[in-house]
This record gives sequence, C-alpha cells and structure tokens, in this order.
Amino acid sequence: MFVQGRIKTIIDIAMSVLLLFLMAYMLTGQKVHEWMGTAMLVLFLLHNILNCRWYMGLIKGKYSLYRIMHTAVNFALLAAMIGIAVSGTILSQFVVGFLPIHGGMFFARKTHMLCSYWAFLLMSVHLGMHWGIVVRKIENLAGKAGRGVVWNNILRLTVIATACYGAYAFIKNNLLSYMLLQNLFVFFDPDQPLYAFLAEYAAMMAMWACAAYYGAKRYKTQP
Repeated sequence: MFVQGRIKTIIDIAMSVLLLFLMAYMLTGQKVHEWMGTAMLVLFLLHNILNCRWYMGLIKGKYSLYRIMHTAVNFALLAAMIGIAVSGTILSQFVVGFLPIHGGMFFARKTHMLCSYWAFLLMSVHLGMHWGIVVRKIENLAGKAGRGVVWNNILRLTVIATACYGAYAFIKNNLLSYMLLQNLFVFFDPDQPLYAFLAEYAAMMAMWACAAYYGAKRYKTQP
C-alpha cells in the first residue's frame, strides 16, 4: 500500500505538470503537444486503474451533498478526457497521423478546445477536493513548524495571493469565452515567455483548487 501510494503521488504530480505544458500548445509546438498529450492519457488511465475501488464503491453507501459533487466532478472530467482523446486522435499529425481519418477536422478542433479548457478547470477542482491529503503530508514533513501559527499565516497569505493572481489571469486570458465556445480561436501572445505562461496557468489551477478545497471543507459537514 505504501508503494502504491507513492506511485499515485508521482502520477498526480506528473499529470499536474503535464497539464500546464499542454495548455501552452502554441508555445511548445504540435509535435511536443501530441506526445505530452499521449503521456497524459496514459497517466490518466493509470490513475483510474489505481483508483478503481472508487468506481466499485459508487453503488455503496449514502450520497451526501459533497459525495454528489465529487462524483459529478469526476465523471465530468472523465467525459472531458474522452473528448480530448477522441478529438486529439482525429487532429493528430504525428503520434497517430498514419490512421486513415478523413473529415471532421473543424468539429474535432472545436471539441478539443472545449474539452481541454473544461478538463483544465475540472482537474484543478479535482485536485482541490483532495488537497487536504497534501496539506496533511506537508504538515507531517514539516513537523511542529508545519503546525505553527507563523507557518500557517505565511501559507494562507501565499495561497490568497496566488488565487488572486489566478483570478486576474483567468479574466486576462478570457478562458470563459473558450469554455462557452464564444470564441473558437485561442489567442496566444507570441512575445510571452513560456515560464510566464506557465506561471499564469499554475495560478489559475491554484485558484480553482483553492475554491474546491474550501468548498469541500464546508460541504463535507453537510448531510
């Protein structure tokens, strides 16, 4: 169980990092994007296999408000990932470009964009709903210092500042227009360095994860 837990942690970290780079499609190039997307799909499948007990437990027990929300997020994320995989296969020019797929490119591009931005949000929310485990691990590693008032205040201020920057980046990059298909063409600033792009998306991920974490803490106490 200890080894499996370590493997799960490594997979989750790798998926979080890959997610950020996948959103930087225009800055990394299509070939790199496709191979990273393939790696993400493999990791996503492994993540689900390692957490198969969750699926087996769906018909057991009562459904509290939190459990309903958690289940809805997980299945919405699963649907988004399936949409990304199917549309990505149609659009592929490198990884599976040899497949005799003709037509449907416009619909595939639209589907890929829609599912990608929703997957980004949902994966961030999914991460936030499990963030309590991460917090406990950090506290255990930090020992008494990790439970001190000073440490907690520094951590809270850092989280608040990052979440605020994430909200600014969300509005600045107009992500809502892509999620609602109001804009079918994603704008990238060609002069923006990759590290700056990744910082903005990491902040947005932190914003949604933070909202989900504190929302989960509230709704876990409700029947």
